[in-house]
Amino acid sequence: MEQSKINRWVEVSFQRDLVHGDKDIEVPIGQQHRHRVTFSVRVNVHHADREIEYFALRKFCMELWSGDTHHVGDASLEAIAESMLSQLVAEYPNRNWELRVLEDAENGAVIQYEDAA
Repeated sequence: MEQSKINRWVEVSFQRDLVHGDKDIEVPIGQQHRHRVTFSVRVNVHHADREIEYFALRKFCMELWSGDTHHVGDASLEAIAESMLSQLVAEYPNRNWELRVLEDAENGAVIQYEDAA
């Protein structure tokens, strides 16, 4: 098998509670609502020998969202993913990324970023 033709990725996921309101109207605190959000992060690696350790990547991601509940105002899932992506790229540069942010394991956003050298 030709090794140069293999695309390798590592993937981690975790969950957090996010509280937000409707971005189109001023929402009183009593009208804010919570979603259980699943974050899934995929990053390319260049060989099959644990180039990026799963547990280290997951720990880094979870520390970006430390604690259980986060108030995100009117931020969209896409904006949340992009904010997280900027911190991941700074920590692990020159990679390709795919981030999924799903509300209640049903609906969500997917962003991809190509930064591989």
